[in-house]
Amino acid sequence: MGKPHVYVIIARRRVGDVQTPLFQIWEIREAPNLSDYTLIVTYALIALGASFLCSILEAVLLSTSHGHIKSLSDTHEKISAVWYNWKDDPERPLTAILTLNTIAHTVGALGVGSEVEKAFEGEYVIAGSAAVLTIAILLLSEILPKTIGALYWRRLTIPSYYAMHYLMVLLWVIVKPIEITRSLLPAVETETVTRTELSVLADIAEESDQIEEDEETVIQNVLRLKEISVSDVMTPRVVITTVQADETVKDVLDRIPIMIYGRMPVTGESIDDIKGMVLRSEILRRAAVDEYSSIMSQMSREIVSCKQDDSVDKALDILLENKIQMLMVKDDFGGTVGLITMEDVIETLLGVEIVDESDQEGIDDGVHHEDMRELAKQRYEDSDSE
Repeated sequence: MGKPHVYVIIARRRVGDVQTPLFQIWEIREAPNLSDYTLIVTYALIALGASFLCSILEAVLLSTSHGHIKSLSDTHEKISAVWYNWKDDPERPLTAILTLNTIAHTVGALGVGSEVEKAFEGEYVIAGSAAVLTIAILLLSEILPKTIGALYWRRLTIPSYYAMHYLMVLLWVIVKPIEITRSLLPAVETETVTRTELSVLADIAEESDQIEEDEETVIQNVLRLKEISVSDVMTPRVVITTVQADETVKDVLDRIPIMIYGRMPVTGESIDDIKGMVLRSEILRRAAVDEYSSIMSQMSREIVSCKQDDSVDKALDILLENKIQMLMVKDDFGGTVGLITMEDVIETLLGVEIVDESDQEGIDDGVHHEDMRELAKQRYEDSDSE
């Protein structure tokens, strides 16, 4: 509404060729009243309030994890299903959020600017109001709400669902054409979360006491399985206990009276000539029924192998696929370089050495060698020194 004006008109007179003013005209404006301030504050609050809501919704949408959404399926199945769709295709809710945010900023800035210009004079006043509104939007409708959304997204997941649902319905006329336009563009596959992000999340969860240190270690080791080669965790050939294919049960028991390994490779002429493997339980069963003349080749089972440069992850796949507990490790020329067991893989996952009552190999001068790879290195160095 325009402001009433008071005009003072002053006449002029001519003296020769010069006109001298007798009167001048002054425009006198009334001071801004309460309604002017009300409109300014109303426009500002509309802009800040709508933008505040949009920023919280955006932060919650981007922060909510798939794991939390899955946990909602037991109590809020419908909400959980919609959240899955939003996380897989976030452009639709983001379009509605950003559309409302843009409208709020535009309408708020125009409304406040227009009312300030009507109520006050001077360019500095308008510039000052623009600066104040900009700072208010930055602090109160960007930084603060996004911080709240990022910190309390678990509590806000369900309320945000209702807010975004109604927002998308209200802005359907604007959102739908944008969706149609976007569907014409070539699709781009995006990763939900990368391996690096998973590793960082595990580290953050451990630091914030959400998971235990050993749990964080397992997660990190699982992610590293593809990077660790079999040669790093295998038992080297110099400490492998084998049996000859032509040995009898009696020969094996005489040579190895205390068998601490559940499975032993069966060799031919050398350790590079692997015929299969034999179970300790089978040897003891034959001995229990006095079948001491049974030879290892008759008791041998098929054994699977892998390459020394294969990853532990690949070795685990082979073990699980064949439902076996041990693999022979070969080099590029087919020679035996070691063996890897399911126990080695589990030790890699847990990051600790698994030692049971039968791990007595390596007792030398009262020293217990729990790590067979360390014992292998020691024996290899001893053989080189000789």
